[in-house]
Amino acid sequence: MLILLKILVIVYYVSVNVYSFMLLNSQKKNEEEGNCNKIRDGNLFVTAILGGALGIYLGAFILRFRTRSLFLMVFMPVIVVINLFFIIVGFVNEFWVFSGTFIRKTAQITLFIDL
Repeated sequence: MLILLKILVIVYYVSVNVYSFMLLNSQKKNEEEGNCNKIRDGNLFVTAILGGALGIYLGAFILRFRTRSLFLMVFMPVIVVINLFFIIVGFVNEFWVFSGTFIRKTAQITLFIDL
């Protein structure tokens, strides 16, 4: 059962990043065409929080779109680190958030980072 959960988390993370890349691509196409149906930055932010920050950040460089945006160049790497932190903590603790080992292992990880 745990292997299935790990596979689902990996598939979710990859699919959200692909979706966020396609969202940024459609935003670029809409802006080039002068279309009024723009995708707002709030949608990009929500997608990034849900795990798609890496796709948005890489998409900005691959598509050469909005690389001067403070929102994308500063906040997206921070959100990528936060997303990866939660995924790593989940894999280390085998996704048992409410067990006592979660608190101990998380404390060990944070102490290791503080050193």
